[in-house]
Amino acid sequence: MSKRAQTRVEQQSKKRRQRFISIMVITVAVVLVAILIIRQSNQDAVEIVSVDKETPAYADGKALGSIGAPVLVQSFSNFPCPHCRTLASDAASQIESNFVESGLVRYEYHYATFDQSVGRFAAEAAECANQQGAFWPYHDILYANQTGARDQYSERRLIAFAEDVDLDVRDFRSCLSEGKSSAVVEQDAELASEMGVNATPTVFINGEKVEGSMPFEVYKEIIERKLE
Repeated sequence: MSKRAQTRVEQQSKKRRQRFISIMVITVAVVLVAILIIRQSNQDAVEIVSVDKETPAYADGKALGSIGAPVLVQSFSNFPCPHCRTLASDAASQIESNFVESGLVRYEYHYATFDQSVGRFAAEAAECANQQGAFWPYHDILYANQTGARDQYSERRLIAFAEDVDLDVRDFRSCLSEGKSSAVVEQDAELASEMGVNATPTVFINGEKVEGSMPFEVYKEIIERKLE
């Protein structure tokens, strides 16, 4: 074999090795991306903070307590809002145990999404749960799984939450996909606008407005004053 022919064979062999290496690199990259996508999908569906599935005996839709209670507390909140989560897990819980259970306060939750797409979708999901008599467990699981991530309230996760609190998932999925709860969410938005709600959370205690998530003692003082 001439030197020229040998050189040509070596060059062709080198090109084949380079193509093989390129194909292997691309294949590995594709596999890694697929693994990441599958892993993220599994996280969306599986990694859920569970909550108590029981609806309180004194629940009335998305309200807690007797309609005849002397004090009405109206909470306008948005599920992606961190301060709303703080209110729900702290002061609102104490209002419930100190005043709602004894019949002195009726606590109403109202959706205030300001037409934010993520908040509105979560609110519609909560209202779909409400149509199955399970607003409060679903309310709790939404706040318990508030992460701040872009996909925190993706459709996949909202459905997984429904499964976790033992909803009829077929009815829930139909309600959510067909927008069967959007009218109630819109009604709450109109009420929020009428009452001058500009930020979440905003709480009204017999009409007295309190903006932001405050310590329980702030709400307690106003409630006790309204009870006098």
